[in-house]
Amino acid sequence: MKILIFSIVFLLLTGSFQSSADDFYPEMLALKMVKIALKEKDISLVGKIETAASNVKTNPVEIYRISRTNGEDFYAVFTQAQGRYEMFDYLVAVNLDFTIEKIRVLKYRSEHGGEIASKKWLSQFENYASGELRYKKEISALSGATISAGSIVADIPKVLKILKDSCN
Repeated sequence: MKILIFSIVFLLLTGSFQSSADDFYPEMLALKMVKIALKEKDISLVGKIETAASNVKTNPVEIYRISRTNGEDFYAVFTQAQGRYEMFDYLVAVNLDFTIEKIRVLKYRSEHGGEIASKKWLSQFENYASGELRYKKEISALSGATISAGSIVADIPKVLKILKDSCN
């Protein structure tokens, strides 16, 4: 009898965790992360945007429309890129005209390459909207995080394409 009760409780708990894990960054966590990463308190979540079916990127991509109290809206895109050994999560805040406002690394899992989270280095992506983006050309090199830096540089145009395809 104890085993049956334990099994039922276990199945119920694992089932509830599975449904909440379906979202890469669920709405409440996404809003919290945007507030922290962008240091903005007066924002609210408008809604989640379904990603376009032509999603070529294999890593998760979640897009939310966020509204500031001054009436300005922007998109918050949560995704991952490959570090040397592990994936890392990052956030791209994009204006409604599809120009990058800010990029923040949210979770860097590896022991090496954490320099990728440098706000100064990430600021190079601000105001980028389209066109060629090459590591060591348009984006300066980053000592100690070569693989992660190259990965995010290659990933940004893909993320913006997914965003544009999903919002048009």
